[in-house]
Amino acid sequence: MPADCPPVSNRSDVNLPVDTGADITVVHPVDIRSAGIPVEFPDEMTGTEGVGGVAEYLSERATLIFTDADRVTQYRYPLDIGIAKPDEHNRNFPSLLGRDVLDCWYLESDPTNSLLQFTVRRLL
Repeated sequence: MPADCPPVSNRSDVNLPVDTGADITVVHPVDIRSAGIPVEFPDEMTGTEGVGGVAEYLSERATLIFTDADRVTQYRYPLDIGIAKPDEHNRNFPSLLGRDVLDCWYLESDPTNSLLQFTVRRLL
């Protein structure tokens, strides 16, 4: 977002599949549209390389809020996230929760019993 634009206040629920190989959390075009996030992409962008090749994204400050299983306790993570520049390949990609948040949690995975559970160890 250009420096002369006011910050965007946008609250929206976004499902974030866990990506233990991603350094940062990235919001992809499908969630940009559904959340109504106004984004202007500059000519020069930050690039990242992953399994799908090189992708361009805009780095934006955001506060991610996660609600615990008790549906009351909230955990807030102010951090820089990637806003993916739409292209022909990523238009339907899910947004991804990266290690910028995952490194703050203990992950317990037991696929045999359909268990994927997180315990908050720290906040940012």
